[in-house]
Amino acid sequence: MQRDKIYSIKLTINNSNCRINQLVLVVLFFFAILKIHGQTTFIVDYVPEYTNVSQDLFLSGSFNNWNPSDPDYKFTLQADGNYVLANKEFENSWISYKITRGSWETVEVKKEGLPLTVRKHSFNKTGSETVTLQVAGWTDNFNALSNVDWLTVRLIDIPKNTPPNTSIYICGNFNGWVPGDERYQLKVAGNGMYEITIPIYENRLEYKFTRGNWSTVEGSSYGRPRPNRVLEKEDLNPNQPVEDSIAYWEDQSYGIFNPYTLVLVLTALQGFFLIFIINSNQNNNKWANQALSVLIFVISLTLIARVVIYDRVIYTNYPKLSLLTDLVFFLYGPTLLIYIKRLLHHAKKAIWHYWPHFVPFFLQCVIYVSFFFKPTHTFIEQNLFQSMDSPPYSIYEVIVLIALVFNIWYWFKVKNIINNYFKNIEHNYSTDQNIKYLNTILIILGICLVLWTVIILVDIYGTFTEKPVNALNNFLIDGIWIVFSVVVFFLGYFAIKQPQIFRMPEEEENQEEKAPEIEKSPLESEELESLKQALHQMMIEEQVYLNPQLSLPELAERMNSNVHTLSRAINAGFNKNFRDFVNHYRIEDFIVRAQDEKYKNQTFLAIALAVGFNSKSSFNRSFKKVTNKSPREYFNDLEQNTP
Repeated sequence: MQRDKIYSIKLTINNSNCRINQLVLVVLFFFAILKIHGQTTFIVDYVPEYTNVSQDLFLSGSFNNWNPSDPDYKFTLQADGNYVLANKEFENSWISYKITRGSWETVEVKKEGLPLTVRKHSFNKTGSETVTLQVAGWTDNFNALSNVDWLTVRLIDIPKNTPPNTSIYICGNFNGWVPGDERYQLKVAGNGMYEITIPIYENRLEYKFTRGNWSTVEGSSYGRPRPNRVLEKEDLNPNQPVEDSIAYWEDQSYGIFNPYTLVLVLTALQGFFLIFIINSNQNNNKWANQALSVLIFVISLTLIARVVIYDRVIYTNYPKLSLLTDLVFFLYGPTLLIYIKRLLHHAKKAIWHYWPHFVPFFLQCVIYVSFFFKPTHTFIEQNLFQSMDSPPYSIYEVIVLIALVFNIWYWFKVKNIINNYFKNIEHNYSTDQNIKYLNTILIILGICLVLWTVIILVDIYGTFTEKPVNALNNFLIDGIWIVFSVVVFFLGYFAIKQPQIFRMPEEEENQEEKAPEIEKSPLESEELESLKQALHQMMIEEQVYLNPQLSLPELAERMNSNVHTLSRAINAGFNKNFRDFVNHYRIEDFIVRAQDEKYKNQTFLAIALAVGFNSKSSFNRSFKKVTNKSPREYFNDLEQNTP
């Protein structure tokens, strides 16, 4: 028999592992499908008239480490004068590139000779496509550009983990943001310093340092991308070198696994584990726990999506996964409200009865569908460089602002429900309920909302002052997610340390909806006296106060009465609320037991728990309320007055 059980357990585990392996294979297959791209043909149907036809054209870009003369990406001159690069396949979902004649000194430029920003193209997932291009000019034909100022940039410090003998490049709007342009490879200047002289074509110089490509670009702590370095032309002195230092390389810092993302990943995993714990326990509060499970799932999913943007490879190929983080905008508030109502009021309405609360979420989804149709490179540019004055992102900024107001409104709504519950809890429950953690969660969420507000204000400030605020905003955004993740840790702590909070006793009906038409006129004196005697008799004879979870609905059911009538009888007949009424009998029983030799070896707390109290603080508070003394003071005085 025992062997059968063991075999059954092993079979169950094997089946579970099989299902897990199948799921992993499905996920891997899904991502493999996403990486499949059709063949792409590039056609250059126009080049400047002065182009020497004896020179070959090449495609140089992120796919070949910006090699300006890669024979695998050489165009073929056709009889009709077009240059064709046929049937090329690329691993990534998009590329950045330029056309050269074999070197960076012969790279394409704008018609007037100014640098051309790197071209970008997002591929179709399936099928073949043709990209038609035109070249306006070549760099070597505009060497005599007038009125060009030159600036020396000196790199005085680089990260200690920089690979030895590495080449360092500078790229920016002066070369169209080519990260591996050999013309702008820094030269060793001695004493560990590097130098380069670059042209200034525009009124604002923007640039970054790389080690040849965007995967080795300079970054900030924890692998985060750093904002562009910005210098105003009017503030520059051509005779005075600009000195810079590099704090981190993106690929040499923590990357996707860093202290920040580790917290988010652990929190998400704890959230998924917590969902399992909550729903595996046998309890009566399944309605609240269902809403709580959805709430934790939304948080955990958005935390995982947040981690995705820290890996350049994942984000570059699947940047739209970052939109999952925005699910929390219009889901969290309504879901939290449903959870609080089900937890405190035991509401049993199905979730679709709350559909008006989710209208903003569905509208957000409709708007976000349009984002999925944007080319991948366009989406990345708008996502990384969003600002209040950027037309493509004005819709996004409006959504963020509305979401902030939306969540503030729900915060106050939930706070009002919790405050009213605690205000009236003494009228319905005889002991403290272990749900004060809800106030802590509100404080945590309040901090998130304050940080969110500051982020928007900083963004507005940066827009109107044209000052760089990306670093500060990134820091604040990271702070929000760390604080936000504390909610799951907090719920996890209470789920393990105080699991009873997830198993609140469930009433048969919602108190707010029960018997709404009950007559609330004053009780007749005879009826009041009769109820008083019945209550006193039940307390003395049946000692129902010994039940720590005794509630007004439960007592009303035992007396074949209703909540409203019984509550008025306690208030009018004993001049007490429900909790004080029950605790009065508990204190009287405690005093009797504390003086009984049978309980001589027990502590005050043990006796207090035996008579129905559920905590030391609740007992001490009630004892002083009844006797005007602490337990120790009361019995000391009793001993002194005993002859």
